[in-house]
Amino acid sequence: MKSTFKIDVIKNKSLTYMLPLIHAEVNFDFLQFLVNSYVSFNDEDETYCVMYKWNSSQEFLKYEGRLMNHPLYIGHADFGETVVYKFQLTLQMKKARALFLEGNYKSFSNAHKAHIFSYIKLRGYNNGTRIAKILDKDDALVSPKPELKNEVVKNHIKELTTKNDNNPWK
Repeated sequence: MKSTFKIDVIKNKSLTYMLPLIHAEVNFDFLQFLVNSYVSFNDEDETYCVMYKWNSSQEFLKYEGRLMNHPLYIGHADFGETVVYKFQLTLQMKKARALFLEGNYKSFSNAHKAHIFSYIKLRGYNNGTRIAKILDKDDALVSPKPELKNEVVKNHIKELTTKNDNNPWK
């Protein structure tokens, strides 16, 4: 029996506030296939995850190989046509993750903020001014802390049909 999955994609804050920091190290590509990102695979495991729609093109397969050979890569999980790539966090990333989960975006390092601005420009976000104000220590605009349930992969994937020997949660 082939495994099938229901994936609820809820855009979360890690796409804006954490992905750019990890992107600066890993250099994610094929952003047109990027579905979401998460600060945890299972509850509070300090694993950063990116979810992609898998593609069988030679270019994507080369890219996938590059991801899997990255020093921070620790594994992946396949969910039908969707794959989640898992990365360990550096000490700097763990500190940023803690600030992120507190909603303390104004305390991100200047380098982290620069990565966010660079990523916003790359992706053509139309709310860059608002994000800049949220990150600015001297501006009163704040954004609430992220809802952890939206930042954990396992909260968004339900296995509909199981395969006897395949457990993607490992």
